[in-house]
Amino acid sequence: MPAPKLNTVILIDDDDVHNIMLSQYLRDRYKLEVHTFVSGDEALKKMDEINPAYVVLDYYLDKVDKQARNGLEILKSIKEQFPHIFVVMLSGQEKIEVAVDTMRFGAYDYIVKNPSGFVRVENVMKNIRHNIQLQKTATAYRYATIFLSCVIGLIIVGAILLRVLGLSTDNAGW
Repeated sequence: MPAPKLNTVILIDDDDVHNIMLSQYLRDRYKLEVHTFVSGDEALKKMDEINPAYVVLDYYLDKVDKQARNGLEILKSIKEQFPHIFVVMLSGQEKIEVAVDTMRFGAYDYIVKNPSGFVRVENVMKNIRHNIQLQKTATAYRYATIFLSCVIGLIIVGAILLRVLGLSTDNAGW
């Protein structure tokens, strides 16, 4: 699977007004490509095609369809199928048990819908981008360390071979 698109986010909320407001907010401030869905199952079907780095997911998704799976069930499916995607739960639920459950099942963060909710989403997305950059830097350092270790190992093996073959002595000869 190709790397997720860092400028792409999926919003899953059965409240159209909230979807429109948050998508406009993210588009205006960060020029993000935002895809909105009122159903978690509908979003899951498009996840491969869209390949987002982030999903902002509402906890309750039964406003349109009373039989719809809730956000926790959708979260589990997302993390099962797409473990690399960062899922941010956004809900009107202020119960700590709900927040703990979502975090336990792989949500990156849990944000309560309130007047500062959009700013919190923005900050969480900044943190995610920063973490992705740190992971890339750590990977680059890891590869550089492996490369340098190999070079040092080859130099040591070369020195030992020269010594064993008698092509090297303790006397520099100058």
